[in-house]
Amino acid sequence: METQIDSFWVLVLVSKCKAFSAQNPIFLLVSVFLAWLAMALCYWVYPGGPAWGNYLLKKGINCSRAKMIPGPRGFPVIGSMNLMVNLAHHKLAAAAKAFKAERLMAFSLGETKAIITCNPDVAKEILNSSVFADRPVKESAYQLMFKRAIGFAPYGVYWRTLRRIAATHLFCPRQISSTESQRFSIASQMVSAIASQGGDYFCVRGILKKASLNNMMCSVFGRKYDLGSSNGETEELRRLVDEGYDLLGKLNWSDHLPWLANLDLQRIRFRCSNLVPKVNRFVNRVIQEHREDQTGQRRNDFVDVLLSLHGPDKLSHHDMIAVLWEMIFRGTDTVAVLIEWILARMVLHRDIQSKVHDELDQVVGRSRPLMEADIQSMDATADVEFSVSGSDLKLAPFGSGRRACPGKALGLATVSFWVGVLLHEFEWVQCDHEPVDLSEVLRLSCEMSNPLTIKVNPRRR
Repeated sequence: METQIDSFWVLVLVSKCKAFSAQNPIFLLVSVFLAWLAMALCYWVYPGGPAWGNYLLKKGINCSRAKMIPGPRGFPVIGSMNLMVNLAHHKLAAAAKAFKAERLMAFSLGETKAIITCNPDVAKEILNSSVFADRPVKESAYQLMFKRAIGFAPYGVYWRTLRRIAATHLFCPRQISSTESQRFSIASQMVSAIASQGGDYFCVRGILKKASLNNMMCSVFGRKYDLGSSNGETEELRRLVDEGYDLLGKLNWSDHLPWLANLDLQRIRFRCSNLVPKVNRFVNRVIQEHREDQTGQRRNDFVDVLLSLHGPDKLSHHDMIAVLWEMIFRGTDTVAVLIEWILARMVLHRDIQSKVHDELDQVVGRSRPLMEADIQSMDATADVEFSVSGSDLKLAPFGSGRRACPGKALGLATVSFWVGVLLHEFEWVQCDHEPVDLSEVLRLSCEMSNPLTIKVNPRRR
């Protein structure tokens, strides 16, 4: 039985003491607590902490003979959950270095066994292996319907079907090329919004997030909105995305200590239960509008694509909602976060910004706007030390291996063009009283802790 070892300690303590009786409940509680404490300490002494100790004992693995993966023990019961607070990636890297376990390090998150690697070759082997192709579904991801979308769907036929649909109808080169005018229009609206600041200092994050959301709404829902005007639908979706982003990025103790789940101490389950009906109503309304459209004019958006599927590719209504919700959710903040980091670096490294400006003047000039075709002719945008596609894993913003982001081609096209437009139109200048701060905060993405506040000088007249 799975509980054989656990039961053994309780029986030993109870059988060895004749003072135990039905009239002595306090002793029973003390006995159970001591048994639990003994088990926790027994598990904790193993390399990697309590989750690994529990696993090794139940499997009957002899640690003196087996080659153990090194790693911190952490604390009894909770393991190394303290490493996941704040900048977890820095803390885990420091722990791997301290234990000389850069290739593989084992650690425990409560009852969850975990391993990390700081070695690109080992990481590539893990990410390309079918053994690690599944992603553990967090409670928040399950509650927010992502278990039926590409990001968290189990590795198998359904997941491969979703990948094929997305790759064929949303992220293929032909589709990316066909939405060039859409990206150009939104880029022009960004330029107008920034120019309206009149040379004052402003926070660029809000403009980038709104532009990114409008871009995804156009591609996925077929909705087109002006960046400079407020709209109730975009504001509602923005709030839904922000709430989901916050929930999915939190370390949920219930994921790793299941006996805490019903307590919902962090109110994650409660917030998810409030968010999901709102998401369902919003996305369902969009789907119904597409179904009831009698004009016969296809918007060529992703909703139309999903509604047109037949046979084994056809999705249920609930699966369709999950997939559409994930497309909006995943594609909104990631582009904005990446562009904000790039602009921050450009502000700090004026020599690199000047180099890009010089090449833009040479290739495009200042008499016309930048087009996507111009990006291919520029050396500065391609002059990199390593690829960001995930091939060498020195930098992999879109992931790598079997679960790599299927939309990385669209993401790179959008980021490259929008950054090019913003640098072509403006010189980006650091705020005198608020210098650029590259401190980071880890949510779903690694974001700037303090939003980028800058001013711009127009370059094109």
